[in-house]
Amino acid sequence: MRKLILVAAMICAAGAASAQEIPTAKSKTDTKGFVGLNWTFGPHASGLEGVVGAMNYRIDPDGDMKGAKLSLHLGVGPGPVQGKIKLTGVAGQNDGMAELGLGYGSHGFFGTGGLLGERWNVGGDLYFQNGWEGYVGLHSLTFDKPKAPETTLER
Repeated sequence: MRKLILVAAMICAAGAASAQEIPTAKSKTDTKGFVGLNWTFGPHASGLEGVVGAMNYRIDPDGDMKGAKLSLHLGVGPGPVQGKIKLTGVAGQNDGMAELGLGYGSHGFFGTGGLLGERWNVGGDLYFQNGWEGYVGLHSLTFDKPKAPETTLER
């Protein structure tokens, strides 16, 4: 029995001596510009709006994201869609996150909220004066998770 315990201890010690720490990926911070196109709807406006903006975010290896987004929205083509600017905070996973913030447009100040994912968004604006506006759209933002560094085991 003592020999068996001694052999098991030697095997464990040899395994521990050859084990190396495996490097892990760290979170990544990035700033990206984007363009998009939204369809807006509501009692005061319905039509297309072009979107141009920038987003700064931090993404962890598991896809957790936090960041901020600044965007300018301008009416495209005929229709009553007016220009506005939004500043929002975002949090969630890289494939879908919540967005919450403030903005200013032709109808005054408003709160905005919605969902944002890779290449899509949906949400609404609630004006402090009176009224609301919803939107659904497509954009050019994609988010890449950090990759674990490559390791080589030497013996």
